[in-house]
Amino acid sequence: MTDDLDDVLADPARLLTADRAALRDRLSHDDRARGVGGEVFLQAEAIFGGAEVTPAEFASWLHFAAKATGHDAYADRIAAAGPGMPWRTVWAWWRPAHWFPVHPSLNGDYFRVRRCVDGPRELVEVTDQRGPLWLDAATGHRATGVDEAALTDAPTATGAAEAPALYDLDLFLPEEWEDAVAFAADGGRTRHLVESVHGIAVVETDADALRDWPRGAGLDPTSAEEPPPGPAPAVRRPTGPLTAARVDDAFGGARHVVRIAESDLPEGLIHAGSRRYLRDVGLPAWWVCHSAQYETHPLDAMRPPAVDALPDESLPDGVAAADLIAFGATEYGELYLHRHDGTVHIRSRLTRRTDEVLVPLAPDLDVFTRALEAVDRYRNACWHPYPVEGGQEDVTELFLAELAELAPDLSDQDTATGRVWSWLYAGITELGADGY
Repeated sequence: MTDDLDDVLADPARLLTADRAALRDRLSHDDRARGVGGEVFLQAEAIFGGAEVTPAEFASWLHFAAKATGHDAYADRIAAAGPGMPWRTVWAWWRPAHWFPVHPSLNGDYFRVRRCVDGPRELVEVTDQRGPLWLDAATGHRATGVDEAALTDAPTATGAAEAPALYDLDLFLPEEWEDAVAFAADGGRTRHLVESVHGIAVVETDADALRDWPRGAGLDPTSAEEPPPGPAPAVRRPTGPLTAARVDDAFGGARHVVRIAESDLPEGLIHAGSRRYLRDVGLPAWWVCHSAQYETHPLDAMRPPAVDALPDESLPDGVAAADLIAFGATEYGELYLHRHDGTVHIRSRLTRRTDEVLVPLAPDLDVFTRALEAVDRYRNACWHPYPVEGGQEDVTELFLAELAELAPDLSDQDTATGRVWSWLYAGITELGADGY
């Protein structure tokens, strides 16, 4: 390819007709894949595959990838450059390949999607183990102030059922798109709701654009079932501090997060960082990953262990039972916060077959919560990896590397800490979405 790579990636009109093989080769040898054009190109192929398609269909792929990655301005330029697209994306609440966000994480049979009405608003309700959330059906933006008790099912617009279904068109699309539901029609345009383990999207078809589009073979999922021949998209995950808003979003909203007013903090808790964390950031009230579960104690149960609950021989050197405050539990043991230094510990027999011992679990509450959040963030990729992500073992390596950045022992099964954590995250690294 003689054209300058940056210029091609920056200009959707040129990208639509560029030599994709040459682009892949160039992107695999430098860091430009992390720019907007390179990221959109690699995500389009990661999601839809490496099949050779017409520029119009490739424009649909690129447009979706741009929407899914939040590059709306670039998506608008793709739409302008490819007016003959067989379908275009209205919005995509989606997990791109090698992205590990808290949302969406739609796994196995553990989620439900429905269209509903809240007063004048039409919403898409998505419910998983953390509870429901709502997306504006017109924009895909998260909706707030929803009166859950007043929601009713949304009707399907007249004429939507008569529009061509996506599966009738000769298109390369992932298999789940066969179940896309047409729900709105206006002026020859039809909107379809797409549900996938990777997310929710609304795409639109236009009768004029489809008038001469081939039919007969129907939707072909084979392209999306194989990794494209080019490089994988860059890894992206949340960065920055663990805030109250981030914890709320990760664990199902403020109603599922425990924050403790200054006056109600456990008696004897001296560590300033722990006091600040419990007051301003918070702990998940409940968390689950298959058989592994965690629950934060009620306030009146956050207290030092009972007499003889932690015999001296079960404690590491330098730690006394009086130094600890019980704050939560898993089925693998009681969790304690060190009231002086803020470290997190678990009383467990996972590291010994008979005797329960106190095992350090995390250097502080921040790392403990981040580790639980990381399990949730990698859950979808571990259970439903894109072909470009490899398999569960490949995603597990990325997950464990992130845990090691938080604290090296968390992912090191040669340590007592790592062995305990391996039981807590085994649901995503060793089991599938169905628990097997």
